[in-house]
Amino acid sequence: MQFQKKEQYRRQEIWELVKGKEEKISRNFQQSGYERIDDNLFAFVNIGYQGHAGQAFPNQYDTDTERLLWYGKKETHSKQPLMKRLIDGAITFYCFARWNDDPNFTFLGTGKLVNYRDNFTEVFNKDGTQTFCLELEFDLGDNSIHPAWINNFDASFEAEPPDTKEGKEKYVRHKTRERDPAVVKAKKDEFQKEHGRVFCEACGFDFKKTYGARGDAFIECHHNVPLHSILGETQTKTSDLTLLCSNCHRMVHRKKDWLTLPQLKSLMERN
Repeated sequence: MQFQKKEQYRRQEIWELVKGKEEKISRNFQQSGYERIDDNLFAFVNIGYQGHAGQAFPNQYDTDTERLLWYGKKETHSKQPLMKRLIDGAITFYCFARWNDDPNFTFLGTGKLVNYRDNFTEVFNKDGTQTFCLELEFDLGDNSIHPAWINNFDASFEAEPPDTKEGKEKYVRHKTRERDPAVVKAKKDEFQKEHGRVFCEACGFDFKKTYGARGDAFIECHHNVPLHSILGETQTKTSDLTLLCSNCHRMVHRKKDWLTLPQLKSLMERN
């Protein structure tokens, strides 16, 4: 989907780019604050102006840092299936924003989730009663890492040595799960020592064989148990990880219920 940053789009245009002109736009996509299509979430974010109820939308965007504070619908929380998948990086977040009631939205980019917080309470029902929602912070900069790749690529994991255990809650602005880059490197080193090379444990794809030196020692690393499902702090072992090529890794995450390595291999053998 080729959206241009800072360009303006109407909901109908976005729908046609995603679904085609033949399919009628859904009512939810036309009116709601966000809508999921496949593994993509399209957010229509109102920033800084008052809505029909006379309340200013709490969403915030910093043009210098390209950071977005975005709030889910009323009574959303991090344990809901859609929000869990967004937090875990299994869904791509497309941000379209406006600063008035104009029907045009400006595309701010796809975002990397930085932090999230449950029970944001500065939100109200139409009758004035207080309620709650989920607060999420996204980095929409061009150099940010796609949320679906947070646990995969070398630059994300091996740039600096870690000093914390896997899954520890770190307070930056809000609490977020830390992921340990050293265990990923250890897994790859262990695999290299055992097999003499690094390749996909599902299909056998070897990046070095295909791409030469550029692909040497490159592979994605999959957490067999998603960190969001683990309560409290935990120490990840190399046995908790699986090395997968990009294609296999995306197939594991494509549906709500993640595939295990045996299930993925069985699927490949059947087809």
